[in-house]
Amino acid sequence: MIKKFCLFLVSLLALASAHAARDDERISQLKEEIHTIEAMASDDTTDKARLQQRLAVMQQELTILETRQALEGKERGLQAVVRTTPLGKIKDRLHGIASDTAALESKQRDLITAKIAVAVERDQLVRQAAELKVDATTSTRRAELEERTYTKNEQLRALALQQEAVESEMDLVRQGQALRESMRVNSGSTRPSVRNVFERRRQMLGDAGQSEEFVARVRNLTENLHNAESALELARLKIAKSDEELQLLERQTNFLRRNTRAEQFLASERAQKLLLGERLPFLIDQVEALRKTRDYTLAGQDLAVQQRLYVETQYSELRDEYLAQLWWPGAIALLLIGLHLVISRLVLPRRYQKETLFLARRLGRYTVALLILLVFAFYLIEDLTLVATTLGLVSAAIVISIQDVFAAFFGWFAIMLGRKFTIGDRLEIEGVRGDVLDIQLLRTTLTEVNNWLGVDQPTGRVLFIPNNFIFKSKVFNFSHGHPYIWGKIDVTVTYATPTAGAMALFTKVLEEETRESFDEARAAAAEMERRYGVEDADYSPKIYTRIADSGVMFSLLYVSHYRSSSGTRNRINRRLIAELETHKHIQLAYNTLSVLASTAVSDGPSAVLGQDVTQAPFSIKR
Repeated sequence: MIKKFCLFLVSLLALASAHAARDDERISQLKEEIHTIEAMASDDTTDKARLQQRLAVMQQELTILETRQALEGKERGLQAVVRTTPLGKIKDRLHGIASDTAALESKQRDLITAKIAVAVERDQLVRQAAELKVDATTSTRRAELEERTYTKNEQLRALALQQEAVESEMDLVRQGQALRESMRVNSGSTRPSVRNVFERRRQMLGDAGQSEEFVARVRNLTENLHNAESALELARLKIAKSDEELQLLERQTNFLRRNTRAEQFLASERAQKLLLGERLPFLIDQVEALRKTRDYTLAGQDLAVQQRLYVETQYSELRDEYLAQLWWPGAIALLLIGLHLVISRLVLPRRYQKETLFLARRLGRYTVALLILLVFAFYLIEDLTLVATTLGLVSAAIVISIQDVFAAFFGWFAIMLGRKFTIGDRLEIEGVRGDVLDIQLLRTTLTEVNNWLGVDQPTGRVLFIPNNFIFKSKVFNFSHGHPYIWGKIDVTVTYATPTAGAMALFTKVLEEETRESFDEARAAAAEMERRYGVEDADYSPKIYTRIADSGVMFSLLYVSHYRSSSGTRNRINRRLIAELETHKHIQLAYNTLSVLASTAVSDGPSAVLGQDVTQAPFSIKR
């Protein structure tokens, strides 16, 4: 098939060269005739009109020939350019490869049938040799059967190699069919995407591995062909030597000169030559089959190389187009980043301060990142579709394995959209109290307050809490609505203390020490009522009393800013201590325990010795 295609190409080239040569010859002839007629027309005045008419026809023919020659030259140039491209080379190779395997499959079936028949004959020879008795009379027959068996084995090997050659040709045809189908599928414009780029790269690596397999197979076939050619050459030498030996033996024995031993040896040599002659065509078939197998494998290797070059060209083009496609989203991303820097550094500081400025910048960064993702998604929609499809197949496993991450991510949206707390607020989450430093996509950062200190002062530790706490935990916000919270101080006085006087003193202290805090709290309560439509608490000092074990307990209720609650409490306590030092009639109560000794007469030591008058009732203070 390949030889026919090569002959066809040679014939086409020869035909084109012949046409070009005839055109050149005709153009030269026309130019000479035109030159002659022009000279005749200048000398002859009688037939000048007829000569001018003939001259115009010849010039027209010359123009047509020159135009056709130029077009043919241009076409040959274009064909040469096309043949130099990987796609053109592949098409040239495919022209010499059959498009179906029907004829080859029929040939393969015939070879299989022939192999079965030869195998049956070989088995019969083996059985005949096994049935012969081992003695001097059957040694010649046994040797003949063994030689015929060996010849049948060579015939079987020739048929197997021919079948392998047919299979190699079928592989070449299938390779051509697969390549035609691949070229047909990829004939349209391929959209540059990550999927297509990696698909071309994977195909390129696969073609490289296929080329290496072809190289190893060609090397093995070349060695087998060399061995088969050596065996064929050896068989031919044996036949030539047999001819020489036969001629020598025939000279030693004739009608007048009989030599029984020489005649037996002569018959054996003739039989040996006959068997070698029968075996020689099979050796030739083996060599031809191996040569065809190697040629088909070389053609497949060449086709694989051209396919790899073609895929490499496609890969380079797709990669360059994909990188060029990223230019616009990259430029837009840089523009958005620059715009964000200008706004965050120049515009936002004029409107926001401290915590709100930090939060505004953080939201700006998230917004810019989201816009950049949307821009790239618009340009790389096919890649995102592939990612979405892949994630959809394993979505259940992903959701189960990283459900906390998703909960934290959506918790950020709940925090930002709900606006229940923001940076700078003081929160208490699962018994942990702290001020919000940052709210990121997956976690909220707090600086710890109180804890082992017992006062609302930072401990120096920083807490990182996943944002999914917003769905699972109770969150106490000290500054939502307004930043004033209630505090309580318990003071217990003795039952002997005048209750009215203590009440008046405690009320005075509360009013004087918390007047400003209550005024600010009442103003903030109006905002709370406006937001929720529900009236807030009555912001005025409150004192509640109850009877305790050791006296009367006064609960002093006051408000303070959540950041100064410890300071306010400390200030009120100091004022109370100072006032109690000047009001001696107000006594603080504390727990007491009285132990009374019994004076009853018992049967113990007191009944004999009498009552111990040195022990009297006493009280133990603590």
